[in-house]
Amino acid sequence: MRVLALVSALGQGEPAAWVEALAAIIARVHAVDDADAVEAVETITHAVADPGLSYETKKRLYEAATERGLPAVARLFLSASPQGQLPAQLEKQLGAERPLRPADRPLTLGERKALARTNRRDKLLLLLRDPHPMVVAILLDNPHVTEQDVMKMASMRPAVPESLAKIAAHPRWSVRHAVKRALVLNPATPLADAIRIATTLRAPDLNEIAADHSLPEPLRKHASEVLANVSTRPRA
Repeated sequence: MRVLALVSALGQGEPAAWVEALAAIIARVHAVDDADAVEAVETITHAVADPGLSYETKKRLYEAATERGLPAVARLFLSASPQGQLPAQLEKQLGAERPLRPADRPLTLGERKALARTNRRDKLLLLLRDPHPMVVAILLDNPHVTEQDVMKMASMRPAVPESLAKIAAHPRWSVRHAVKRALVLNPATPLADAIRIATTLRAPDLNEIAADHSLPEPLRKHASEVLANVSTRPRA
């Protein structure tokens, strides 16, 4: 409900006032241990990714943030991510059939989707390695899947960007710190999602991201700029 309310509110009022408010909240969550600020930033980052936020609203907010010298805020309103070629290994695994183990009978996508609803831990542990976005989506909703399981999926390399995007958008798992960190540190996570999630992480995580040259340069730059924003704003 908070996300929907913010999506509606962002389309009203002065864009300049909104981006200044967003910058202040983001700075606070990285400067002090404030549970309310953490929750507010989570709401912000989910709202900017919500399909209900119109392109025109995103454009106005992006331009306002750019004009006011707030690149870390402006970058939140960019939704496009560069598309790379999937490794041949993954392309093969996304085919019509795939065995859970090399020696097993290949299972169709429908069979794997049905199995992803199981409560059997032995089957779930094998399915965690399935890169198909449809299988991942079902696993994320399975009540028998744990945070450790989701971390394994978020850390998978190589990985399918669409599958990582499913994790990044999931209401239950996308707010868990360990899952968020795994997603941001995975080079296959769509850039827009990685930038959005990185904004919610703590300063030590941001320093690690900024120094990790295996990650996209815009993501490392974003981490540095979020930290710079903290140092230039007073603590509320």
